[in-house]
Amino acid sequence: MKTKIKKWGINGEGIAYSHKKTIFVDHAIPGEVVDIEIVEDLPKYSNAEVKEVIEPSPRRRMHPICPKWESCGGCSIIHVDYKGQVRMKEQVLKEALRKYANYEGKVEPIIKNPEPLGYRNACKLPFGHVNGKICTGMYKKGSNEFVAVDRCLIHSKKLEKVRIELMDIFAQYDLPVAANAKQPGLLALVLKEFDEQVHVTFVSGQMNIPQELVDQILALEDVVSVWQSIKDEDVADYELFGKTVTHLGGQEQLSLKLADYQLNLLPKSFFQLNTKQAIALYQTIATWIPEHSHFLVEAYSGVGAISLFVADHADQVVGIEYIADAVDNANTNAKLNGKDNVSFICGDAGEEMEKLIAKQSIDTLIVDPPRSGLNKKMKDSILKSLPESLIYVSCNPATLGKDLKDLQRAYEIKRVQPFDFFSQTAHVETAVLLSRRKSKK
Repeated sequence: MKTKIKKWGINGEGIAYSHKKTIFVDHAIPGEVVDIEIVEDLPKYSNAEVKEVIEPSPRRRMHPICPKWESCGGCSIIHVDYKGQVRMKEQVLKEALRKYANYEGKVEPIIKNPEPLGYRNACKLPFGHVNGKICTGMYKKGSNEFVAVDRCLIHSKKLEKVRIELMDIFAQYDLPVAANAKQPGLLALVLKEFDEQVHVTFVSGQMNIPQELVDQILALEDVVSVWQSIKDEDVADYELFGKTVTHLGGQEQLSLKLADYQLNLLPKSFFQLNTKQAIALYQTIATWIPEHSHFLVEAYSGVGAISLFVADHADQVVGIEYIADAVDNANTNAKLNGKDNVSFICGDAGEEMEKLIAKQSIDTLIVDPPRSGLNKKMKDSILKSLPESLIYVSCNPATLGKDLKDLQRAYEIKRVQPFDFFSQTAHVETAVLLSRRKSKK
């Protein structure tokens, strides 16, 4: 079937139409004429794959820079040049805001990634076997088919160097690989690099990691700590870690310098995967804080980075986070950086907001929710407390648009600033500044 691709889909696929029916076409670019094959025909839409590119887009990389980009599926738009990628992300964001929030106002030009390759400071890859050899890789999109990744171009060079060295070490041991937590064996390898130091975490079923192996890993030039997280059967498959993470050797804390701030983390604590762009985001948010806030709240605060960046703009800052380890990290980080006006509490964002607003009014609220966006309780809390300023940080344009539709009952969108955190993928990070509407007299 020959067709022309009309626009981008939110996941980086091309969109075509046939008899008013939407067709999502993986690896196709708007403006291209392609020969496609329908692989799934559903009542409201179809999924297709490209058989031949008849008229390629000038934005298409005719020789993709990764040989496994199609089978791995991790970098869904690596076949598009960088100029095309940032255009795609701006267009997808504008479309989501128009469709879901009825917003057609200004969207600032995207803040580009200074390093479109080699930017990721962390990776989490499942273990597998290929030709009897243990390795790490990805699962092919929509399947359980393991694809070994020999080299990943979006990981930092040091991260990749350590990963490859680890594969050589693993080859010296007869280590079992598990399909799930019910089995003994290795499940996933998690690497994090901060300040040019690499931290290694094994996620596994019930098994012991040989001390000799730990010692060999710590002897690598760039590795400073080794950890293990054992997943029990009662831990959901979608959860990366088990309930606890055990320190096996090396440094007992992950730390990084973030602009003028020092942060400590634990292996389970989340931090943005692109350190340089995280700093750009946090600095942008700091400039949006009103000249002086009495009480500022950051919901979904993680290890407290944003709270530290905005601490000097408020009398009191309180962060809310439901992961206990992250809250411990965040309170330690506030003390470490001399921010006596910053503290963190552990709990559900919406529930803790209800408790806070019962005691005092909030001037400024920052929310950085997961991809699923704000739940009903959190939106109700916002619309009940009505902070003067609201800053919404999002990694999902669709849920951002849907939440903004509800919030616009009381708020006006003032600034929309996208960031390219995740080059070669369809993901886009966005910060939105909202101001409470003036009540009509």
